[in-house]
Amino acid sequence: MNMQQENRRKHYRLDAVLPLKLFHTDADFITETINVSCGGAYCQIDKFIPVMTKIKIVMFIPLLGKNKSHKVSCEGIIVRTDPEYPADDIDNYSIAIFFSDLKKTDRSKIAAYVKKKKKSDPSWN
Repeated sequence: MNMQQENRRKHYRLDAVLPLKLFHTDADFITETINVSCGGAYCQIDKFIPVMTKIKIVMFIPLLGKNKSHKVSCEGIIVRTDPEYPADDIDNYSIAIFFSDLKKTDRSKIAAYVKKKKKSDPSWN
């Protein structure tokens, strides 16, 4: 991603592997994030889901300094799928999810996690 694309983002994205469950009418998925922000997540799944599809999401955000996590349940919309079309020879699809219905408290937990992890990364200083 180039700098101009990064600057257009409303929320900072953090490369982070977090447990993620996605629920769709045709299938459920257990996966993990590739990156996350308080606006959405990026992950891989093994079945094609078209852009603009609504899904239900359960994600677990680590509570830093504690040996626990915070469960986030929300709804999302698939805003990007790569590849863009289903194919028999494709095993994984990368999807970008926009959190369309996220409680303010959950958004704050995600934002706090991203901010703390960003501060602990020396490459951002």
